[in-house]
Amino acid sequence: MSTETNEDLLKDFKQATYEEWRAAAEALLKGAPFEKRMLTKTPEGIVLQPIYRQEDVAERVTSTEAPGEGNFARGANPSGYLGSPWEIAQEQPYGDPQVFNEALLKDLNAGQSAVNALLDSASQLGLDPDQATDAQVGECGLSLSTLDDLKVALNGVKAGYLPVYFQSGCAGLSTQALFNAWLKEQGLDTAQVKGGLNMDPYGVLAARGKLPASLDALLDELALLVRHNAQNAPDFSAAGISGIPYHGAGASATEELASVLSTGVAYLRAMDARGISVDEAAGQLRFTLSIGGNFFMEIAKFKVARMLWARVVKELGGGPEACRMKIHARTGMANKTQLDPYVNMLRTTTEAFSAVVGGASSICVGCFDETVRLPDDFSRRLARNLQVILQEECELTHVIDPAGGSWYIDSLTDELAKKAWAAFQNLEKEGGIVASLKSGKWQETLAATRASRESMLGQRRASLIGTNQYPNLEEKPLEARVVTNPAFKDKARNAAKSRRQENDCAAVRKAYEDTPEGEKIVFLIDAIAKGATVGCVTKLFRSDAVEEILDTPLPSWRLAQRYEALRAAAAKYKEKTGTAPQIFLANLGPLKKHKIRADFTRSFFAAGGFECIYGSGIEDVDTGVKDFIRSGARIAVMCGTDPDYVEKVPELASALKKAAPDMTLLLAGFPGDNLATFKEAGLDDYIFVKSNNYEVNKAHLEWLGVL
Repeated sequence: MSTETNEDLLKDFKQATYEEWRAAAEALLKGAPFEKRMLTKTPEGIVLQPIYRQEDVAERVTSTEAPGEGNFARGANPSGYLGSPWEIAQEQPYGDPQVFNEALLKDLNAGQSAVNALLDSASQLGLDPDQATDAQVGECGLSLSTLDDLKVALNGVKAGYLPVYFQSGCAGLSTQALFNAWLKEQGLDTAQVKGGLNMDPYGVLAARGKLPASLDALLDELALLVRHNAQNAPDFSAAGISGIPYHGAGASATEELASVLSTGVAYLRAMDARGISVDEAAGQLRFTLSIGGNFFMEIAKFKVARMLWARVVKELGGGPEACRMKIHARTGMANKTQLDPYVNMLRTTTEAFSAVVGGASSICVGCFDETVRLPDDFSRRLARNLQVILQEECELTHVIDPAGGSWYIDSLTDELAKKAWAAFQNLEKEGGIVASLKSGKWQETLAATRASRESMLGQRRASLIGTNQYPNLEEKPLEARVVTNPAFKDKARNAAKSRRQENDCAAVRKAYEDTPEGEKIVFLIDAIAKGATVGCVTKLFRSDAVEEILDTPLPSWRLAQRYEALRAAAAKYKEKTGTAPQIFLANLGPLKKHKIRADFTRSFFAAGGFECIYGSGIEDVDTGVKDFIRSGARIAVMCGTDPDYVEKVPELASALKKAAPDMTLLLAGFPGDNLATFKEAGLDDYIFVKSNNYEVNKAHLEWLGVL
């Protein structure tokens, strides 16, 4: 039997040096600059190398510290997911508590392991349905006004066995009162319940530009919750800090990290000013990070978040346990599309995988159709099962640190940490996240990143499959559905109004004012149990509230939006006229000579909704002109080889322009020194790989009157 080892097998092979590898790579490039062809700069300003070596991570702590130790770069827990897998925390974004409950129970019985209740806008503001606008009631979130609503929504849920999270916005106190009153009816001890409220006034201000009370008043409310939960429900976190508003405004990984770190510092300082220690405050905090599409960058982002948060808490005087960051991950919306929406399934697959490898505590995978409509059982099942497969088929829960030992990821993590810390320090120099938002500086920073990403997409240096690359003009749009049944809204309004009339809110308010500070939450729980509504309870502590306004809230942005507008205009034009906007391909010579550029042109203009009429190879000018006139198109693109262009374009261009003076004539490919000659013959413009795909499509749709 052979006892040969790997070392023995390799002994006859000379170990190549980096210099030798680079020399071989440069030889293959045939004179093209190595730095230009082999190095990639990311939106975070990080230059990616084509190869990473052990020497690249020799001085970096991410490669030496064990999981659950030091700065937690390699994970918050020493055993990773071995002892406790990440929580599958899918959303059921339905307004009607009954509909929500049916979907929730179905998902819990099929693999979901945590409740993740996104509240509607009215509930997040602490309003009853009849106190809110129609758009705030039941849209993309659960409507909760009374204890009865929550009892319906959580019917059959065993809160003692699985975590229950709420996305409560600015309504932490009323949500806590509802939930604790429900727990009391269930005979459950709050000390044994896991989950959280995710009260996040900073995130609400950034995203919506308006708070229902001053930021200070809302932080006072949050302090009440932090104190109460730290003593009575240590595993039910009061506060949440979300990177979603920043990611949704176009932030890079660096900018999202800087945003949440600065928000975290603002939160800890606000709690400290209210007499709450760093350890208590940090223990009551849960972060939410978006998951973007850059697989390795997102892995690094989760590692960096833990590293830098541990550094922040330590520098503010927190102990080792307080430095341990709890992260919920949610697939982002910025790269999701309405066009070719099934591709979103593939995007969320890599995103969920990166969050797992990065060590998220819980994950929500967005449904493939969430850019268009509320999910049904089918789309929820696909999103949920994606995580189930990662846990049970891919066996990712059997490895403590899946990225451990990757020189690339360790190096990228180190670079991202430096960039994020510098961005965070700049935010702090401006007075912190709130001051920067109020001055408009952070909005300007994110707008610049947004514009850069749109420019890269338009130039097709970045791709969104089905949008600016490989568009499918034959696809049928997803059928939109009613978001929330109007009958439910009417029922919810009437029920809330009736319940308030049955309760003397003025008397409840006077009793609340006479209640000692430390007993106020217990009072609210009792009031809810006796029939008070969320709106009634909220007025107890916001009777004289003055709204806080942010002049420029962050936009809710998706990278594909501009292209989707072009395609929508083209579809509307087709409905009106019977045909899509058309372009005639004036193909020169036989197929083998024109196919490459004709296919490029067809794909180039399909991104704008154009249908290309694929003309047969033109052998003579008269036939070419007749074919164009017969097509009915007003735009033609000449496609062929460079030698054919020199020989045939001047005559064909002149003839086409003579036959149809108001046409637009383009050339596929860069004309080089022939441009002046071609222009003189009648050429209007040309397209090639460096053309701005979006701007060219937009200009020609406008010229046709489609836009």
